[in-house]
Order: sequence, then C-alpha cells, then structure tokens
Amino acid sequence: MDAKKLFTSEAVNTGRQPAFDLCKTICIVLMILCHVFYVVKFTNTPSLTASFLAHNLVRLLGAQFFMFSMGLGLAYTKNDSPKCCVKRGAILLLSGYMLNFLREILPWMVIGKYPMFSSIMSHDKFLMLISGDILQFAGLAFFFFALIKYFKLTNWVVLIITIILTAIGAFCTNEITVKLTADNFYYSFIGLFIPIKNFTATSYVCFSFCNWIIYPVAGWLFGKVLKRCTNPDKFYLYLLGISVPLLLLAWSAFDAAGKNMWFILMNPLVYHQQNPVILAVYMNIIAVAVSLAHIFACYFSKFKFWGIIKHFSRELPTLYIVSWVIIGWIGAWLKMNNTYLTKDMDNILILFIFVLVLSEIYIGVKNILKKKNNP
Repeated sequence: MDAKKLFTSEAVNTGRQPAFDLCKTICIVLMILCHVFYVVKFTNTPSLTASFLAHNLVRLLGAQFFMFSMGLGLAYTKNDSPKCCVKRGAILLLSGYMLNFLREILPWMVIGKYPMFSSIMSHDKFLMLISGDILQFAGLAFFFFALIKYFKLTNWVVLIITIILTAIGAFCTNEITVKLTADNFYYSFIGLFIPIKNFTATSYVCFSFCNWIIYPVAGWLFGKVLKRCTNPDKFYLYLLGISVPLLLLAWSAFDAAGKNMWFILMNPLVYHQQNPVILAVYMNIIAVAVSLAHIFACYFSKFKFWGIIKHFSRELPTLYIVSWVIIGWIGAWLKMNNTYLTKDMDNILILFIFVLVLSEIYIGVKNILKKKNNP
C-alpha cells in the first residue's frame, strides 16, 4: 500500500486503540514502581543494577507517555468543548493540590510529627503542599486545549505556539534561578508555567508547562492523524521503520560526543527540564513504544487476560492518585521512625505489590458503590 493512501479526509479509525491500553498499563505500573522507590533508601549513583533499572525505566515510558496519551484521548473524545476542557482542567488542578495534602501533609499531622498546621508552615513541608506535579500540569494542559477549542486554532498554529513555548522553556531552564526558602513559595506557582532551575530540579515543580506541553499536543495531533488512518498495521510498521533508525542515530551521536545517552536520560534534572535534544529523543522512544505496543496488542488482545490491561488503562488516573496516597503514608511512617527499607529488590517488589493490591481494593469498592448508586 502506498503511504499516501494510508489516510483519508474522514475519520475511519475511531474505535478503541489497544496499543494505547497496553502502553498506559505499562506506564502506570512503572510509575507506581518508581514512586515506591521514593519511600526506600537508595542512592542516585548510576549503576546498571536491577534496582536502578527498575526505578529508572519509568523515565523511558512514564510521565511523557502519560501526557501523550492524554492528548490522544482528547483527539478521540466527543467531550472536547472549551467548557468540558475547562471543567476537566479545574478538577485535575484541584486534585493535584489535594493529593499534595493527602500524601505530604496529612500523614505527618495524624502520626504526630507536625501536630499543628502552623508548624508545617514553618517547614519546607509547606512548599510540598503547593508543589506542582503531573496532575497540576495536566490541569494547565486542559486549559490550553480549552483556548485552542475556543479560538478554533488550526493544527499548524497550535504546533507553532507549542514550539515557541518549548523554546521559552529551554531558555528559562538555563537562565532563571532563585534562592530556595519557605518565604518564596510563590515561585512554585510561577514554576508551573516557566521552569525555574531550583524548583524544577527538586520536587517543588516537577512538570513545568512550557517544558512539557509539547507531549499532550503531540499526542493530540497524532490522534487526529491516527483517526484518518485506513490501515493502522501498515502505519505502525512505517512509524517503526522511521523511529528505530532515528533512535539508533541519536544513540550513535551521543556516543560520538563521548556521552552515554542512557545515563543522560536517567538523570532526574535532565528528565524534568526536558531540553529540546532530550525531548526529541523521548519523542522517538514514544514512537517506538507505540509501534511495538500495536504489534503486541494485535496478538494479545485476543486472550482473556487483556481485560486486565483494559482495566489498568481505564483506571489509570485513580490508580495514580490512590497509590500515591498509600505511598505517602508509608513513606511518612518510615521516615518518622528512622526506618528505611534497603534497595533490595525483594523488599521493593513486596512493597509495590502491597500498594497495588490496596489501590485495587479501593477501586473495587468505589465501583461497587457506584453501581449501587446508579443501578
């Protein structure tokens, strides 16, 4: 089939996309595993140990794919009016700050380390209360899409705006720094939009809008193209044939410059600040991951266990929030008792399974109550 004949002017591929169910499932599993590492004692020294690999695999298919999938979902949904986008954005933004309270503040208040809210205000914990994580970014992204929908911007205009925002993010990453104190908490809000070196290098603002908006926009544009694809199998083969050589070329270029691309991608600062070169590499990783996922999904979706994949994909937002709350309480208890698990993989995997089981229990109860209230 000629590549030009792969697409039509009308939406023909509008059904559920199994490849993204698989990728989203892998994404949430890796993110929970990565967050579990935050409650154990480990070093940041790069080494190809099992624990290091498990902890950092999320950097290859974690937050960036979460955002890419969010954009693709928006391209496929019928509820994409400006009003719907604003509503979803507000819910996500508020959920992000509520999650900060539930995982960073409440455990310490209940267990007793900070019995009064005023004592929290005098500690760096207050900065954690207003820190910006992926949910805050997702909220801002939906506000951005609300503007796109309201002004009916064309794809090219959206792409140009996104490139400009990415350039601003790259510039601010290297130019703007502030002194970290509890008094300059307003930088957490500024950092939601433009990266401030100190704040995007720590947990105060993990995903700055300018640095990361390209992922949901890319997912949205990709989804609009995918909907017009007449032969997804052929399309993903073409995509794999392009993205794999480009990824190998990038690896060779890094190697020629005397740098290890893997270790650079694993660097938390590089990961969160997303300079344009690293961003291009991650885009290739997403292209390879989606293409391979489509191949595997076409085969495995015939089996009964695929229902589990669809479940994890559908419940991804809930799993993310509930698992973080559980991890936050576990982490607070361990730290307050000066107790740390080792980075032994057995302990980490046991804790991961424990968190996943508790999260699933919550989802099960929630769904049962939902059915009772809406028979």
